[in-house]
Amino acid sequence: MRPASIVVVDDDEGVLDSLVSLLSIEGHRVTGFSSASAFLREAVDLSPDCVITDIRMPRIDGLSLIERLRELGLGAVPLIVVSGHADVPIAVTAMQLGAMTVLEKPFPPARLLEAVAKAIERAAAARPAAPGDASPEDQAVRERYETLSPREREVLSHLLAGSSSKVTAIALGISPRTVDVFRANILRKMDAPNIAAVATRTARAGVQHRKP
Repeated sequence: MRPASIVVVDDDEGVLDSLVSLLSIEGHRVTGFSSASAFLREAVDLSPDCVITDIRMPRIDGLSLIERLRELGLGAVPLIVVSGHADVPIAVTAMQLGAMTVLEKPFPPARLLEAVAKAIERAAAARPAAPGDASPEDQAVRERYETLSPREREVLSHLLAGSSSKVTAIALGISPRTVDVFRANILRKMDAPNIAAVATRTARAGVQHRKP
């Protein structure tokens, strides 16, 4: 996982320090804020690759922060939401607003690092290579991606964000079984063994996925 610019927003100083230390040890450039308002004052200048935010914070909570970032033109920045009170409605609302995934505290450090890795892949995909620079392999990936239907791309965006079939189904108003059918079709069309391979190949090819 390449080093990235990451922002952590949490009003719990202990959690904030812990997350900043964890990500710094991994080699990332990490900036911590104890309030959403403090981060928003510097958000445009920081232009992070990933934002990790708590849900329940005074004045401006995590969901409101997502909306404010969109207003600042930073709606494409990958967001990871963490909360000690996460439930399905909160998770669905957060993802509908643009969050990649929701992690419920306490979570294993490995889960956060995995989510951050996916966020970095998404940030890289948002900066595609010039068409003339694409290798034959990357061009083939782009062509395969173009064969996906709009609904398949919508399902893929949720799966790439780390959502389970169940959460994806709730967000899209379909059944988990239908999500699994779409997953199988996506893997067949992309000629990939799993969703992780799709994420890696499309990020390398500069494919811009729609936000879930």
